[in-house]
Amino acid sequence: MQNGNHRRIVLVIFFALVAVVSLGAARGEIRRNDIAFESQGFTKMHTTAYCVGHHTANGSAVHEGGCACSIDHIGDVAIVYTLDGEFLGYLECNDTGAEGGGVRAGNVLDVYRTDLERCQAWMDRTGGKVWVKWIHGNG
Repeated sequence: MQNGNHRRIVLVIFFALVAVVSLGAARGEIRRNDIAFESQGFTKMHTTAYCVGHHTANGSAVHEGGCACSIDHIGDVAIVYTLDGEFLGYLECNDTGAEGGGVRAGNVLDVYRTDLERCQAWMDRTGGKVWVKWIHGNG
């Protein structure tokens, strides 16, 4: 009986160590991914999604492919990736978001979607954080 219990304990310890090593490797991969994106000029940002409104801050109609960003980036294009490195697309920054929100503070990218389900899908896909690189369109 003691041998059986001893084997179980050894197996539990073994699998616990495998799990710890696997988590450490995954964290290391994320760190390498962070360094790769940062070295290419990307910034990690919070992201949200909205589906209401008719016109943006610059007067254009809201549309898929548009987003709200800090006023410093109006007219710029955002290249957007998930934190895992999945390309999400190019977004035209043509809105500034609600008064006093995180978008105006420059730390949130608020993406326009046509309906609530697409907003939820964006949040599920991104987990609320993305990599963003700005292409300046104002000159």
